[in-house]
Amino acid sequence: MKLHFSYNIEKDIENFINGTRAVNSKKPTKFQTSFSEKYGDNFETEKVKAFIEGQYKINGFDVDKEIVAVEERWKITEPIFVERVEKIFGISYPAPIITVYLTHNERCTYNIRQNYFFVRIGSEFSNNTIMHELLHFYTWHAFGKKLLDEGLSKLAYNDVKESLTELLNLEFSDLLNGKRDEGYPQNQEMRTKIREIWQVKKDISTLIQKLVSETISTK
Repeated sequence: MKLHFSYNIEKDIENFINGTRAVNSKKPTKFQTSFSEKYGDNFETEKVKAFIEGQYKINGFDVDKEIVAVEERWKITEPIFVERVEKIFGISYPAPIITVYLTHNERCTYNIRQNYFFVRIGSEFSNNTIMHELLHFYTWHAFGKKLLDEGLSKLAYNDVKESLTELLNLEFSDLLNGKRDEGYPQNQEMRTKIREIWQVKKDISTLIQKLVSETISTK
């Protein structure tokens, strides 16, 4: 599995619009707030495009420079992360290439079916975002489809996969550049449970099974 870094304004627009519909956090990003101050909350494609193009001029966006910066940071972390994450999940990622699109928005969406996700332009913690999103991808391919086929609701699965990024703090803290993966407020109780379970037995199948059991029993 390798990452291919790219910028595409159509994808940037897609990420912005999809980010306004995010289920995990309804709080507008700074980028969204700036857009709304100028255009209101009608997120039409052409208006979003015009706003993004305006950011090029304001911030002196240099796509090649930005891509190189993100690539260089990831190049150091990649072999360490991939070895650890594949050992934890017991799989090799099934797609040879995942595309990482740069975006102006702080909220970064993803598409596992089409193997791409987003990283914010100018973020010094781009590696953290990359590892966070990749953990979602590995979770899906190792457990996600099976769990949904077995009857776990999409909402419950969302809570599980978002909470599982607590593993970054437990097994990848040396790669986080001093910034913990905090997660969403609604998932803090499950993240605490993950820490407790993982300290007793570092087995991802056992962890998932216990999380799903508790999720179902509390519904």
